[in-house]
Amino acid sequence: MSKRRFFVTLGIYIVLVFLWYGFIYVPQSERLNQINIELNNIAQKVMMARNAQINLDMMKKRFEEEQKRLEQEQSKFIKRDELGKVTKALSQLANRYNLKLVDFSPGLKNYFEVKEGRIVPLPLSITLIGRYVQIGKFIEEWNSLPFYLIPQELTLERLDKNGYDLQAVIETKLYTWNE
Repeated sequence: MSKRRFFVTLGIYIVLVFLWYGFIYVPQSERLNQINIELNNIAQKVMMARNAQINLDMMKKRFEEEQKRLEQEQSKFIKRDELGKVTKALSQLANRYNLKLVDFSPGLKNYFEVKEGRIVPLPLSITLIGRYVQIGKFIEEWNSLPFYLIPQELTLERLDKNGYDLQAVIETKLYTWNE
């Protein structure tokens, strides 16, 4: 009987192992695999959210830098009440290059009638007396001025046949902010 008992006990263990394997281990393994897949999906979403947060922070920083740059660019558009700054800056620049500022006449007639647009070009006529190279350096320096002054037309005329001085008439546009 002991052999028979052994085989019955062994059969019961084998049946129990198969039952355990079939009803407990396999479903638990599948559930563990599903949980691992969900965990990987959540980890990917967390990583994507972290990357999105980093990108958002970088975008905010770039936006703030661009906002500052735009404010600096906007400050280069002179307001109507700041036209005296232009005259002062141009006369200082002319003095730096040993030029004589003879005439500075803005075309104000149509300027104050303009109601449309934020940026309004103000025509200016600047007359200088000096040497050719100095006049060229004077115009080259306009990029560093704190306002937008764009040359449109330049007329040079020699003052006397034996001298080196020229009279330069520069037609320009000063871009102003219309409020």
